Amino acid sequence: MHPFWIIILSMLGALILFMVIRTLMVRPKPICKTDYTPRDIDIQKVAAHLAGAVQIPTVSMKHNDMDGSVFLQYQKYLEKTYPLIAARAEKININQYAVLYFIRGRDESLLPAAILAHQDVVPAPEEGWEVPPFSGIIKDGYLYGRGSQDMKSQMIVALEGLELLLHEGREPRRSIYFCFGHDEELTGKEGALQISAYLEKRGVRLEYVIDEGGTILDGKIFGINNKIALIGTCEKGYADIRLEVEKPGGHAATPARRTSVGILAEAICEIEHNPKRTRWTLPVKQMIKSLAPHMKFVYRFIFVNRDVLSPLLKWVLSVVSPFTNGIVRTTMAATQTQGAHTPNTLPTKAYANINCRLNTGDTAEETRAYIQDLVGKKVKVSIEDGYRDPSPVSSIDGKAYGALERTIREVFPGYVVAPYPFIAASDAKYYYNLTDQVFRFTPFEKTEDDANRIHAENERQSVESLRQGTLFFLRLYENTCF
Repeated sequence: MHPFWIIILSMLGALILFMVIRTLMVRPKPICKTDYTPRDIDIQKVAAHLAGAVQIPTVSMKHNDMDGSVFLQYQKYLEKTYPLIAARAEKININQYAVLYFIRGRDESLLPAAILAHQDVVPAPEEGWEVPPFSGIIKDGYLYGRGSQDMKSQMIVALEGLELLLHEGREPRRSIYFCFGHDEELTGKEGALQISAYLEKRGVRLEYVIDEGGTILDGKIFGINNKIALIGTCEKGYADIRLEVEKPGGHAATPARRTSVGILAEAICEIEHNPKRTRWTLPVKQMIKSLAPHMKFVYRFIFVNRDVLSPLLKWVLSVVSPFTNGIVRTTMAATQTQGAHTPNTLPTKAYANINCRLNTGDTAEETRAYIQDLVGKKVKVSIEDGYRDPSPVSSIDGKAYGALERTIREVFPGYVVAPYPFIAASDAKYYYNLTDQVFRFTPFEKTEDDANRIHAENERQSVESLRQGTLFFLRLYENTCF
């Protein structure tokens, strides 16, 4: 063999050996044992409380000047259901229907904690439901109803946990804010944004914020024979980008060679066939570093050597599932189109909406420009109002993240905990003016089938899952506020 090839093969062998040794050296960190003993939770009582919440149809209002009395009714229900919290809390309504409940702690030198949830739910036409969507009926181990998952269940267990501690006669050291907006399903600008502005105006700083978002998944998607609990340390940005094509209209019996709808269809096809490039963002790198020690050897070899195998790994993540694709790139999805109002008319203008979820490091304007370059000058590309660039990334090295991680490990023993970029949107994005410790975690295990019911027919919440949800918040309060 020629000496050149001997040198090349030797270098390749040395690289592979280095990669193998590097992989073998990555092992899970020892977990510190705690004296945590879970309490008994009356989940039927918690389920009844959730059922009562679901039965109040707090559907998002299109405008804040509409009649929102149903939200005030809902708040009265919460105050009746959790009398110890209601007796201690200072209640502040903001922008009419958003609400703050402030529970003062003994030590005012400690910055308060903030627990977020939203009161509003998306509409629920009865067609396609097995039960009336606001019935809160419990059957076969599930509580059915709009908002049972998104997100009255999280609100209820968060209140349940504190009510139980107050019932035991415990007194919080750290103050706690419950911040409940009323328009998260739209933009959150009338609720969460106004709450945040109210607190900032009064000079409030927060120790941490917890909102919905992070999830519990089957780790097999990452080659882990265990469940993984993901904590959202940031969230992707959001932008609706409008495509508009204008051409002379007329009767469909005498079409021009190119029509506005045809040009628009080609533009959408061009966008779908040219996704934005994948990128290793800080939260994804942190997620990989946390998960890799728990992976099977082949997976661990690939992920630990991400710097060497980067093109292959990016490609795998982009095709293995919509979830993994969403964490490594800005996604662009055609969601709405509009042409003529009658089937035999050539429209003068045709429109489409491209819903973009912006990866850390991207911006709405940069994404608009990217789409404009793809579709060409015949298509007008603009950003709709209500867009937001990606949030900052919260640190995983501080006390707040450590306490959250510890709480998850105690309540969900043995599960692998890791940070990740939340790929949807939440009210939490409005709170970075009050703290840089903003996290997203939903303490419920759910099947893929149940996850697909959110915003759809037959939304439901497992009654058994309410046990761990309540224990999670109860223990989080003990670890951070008591």
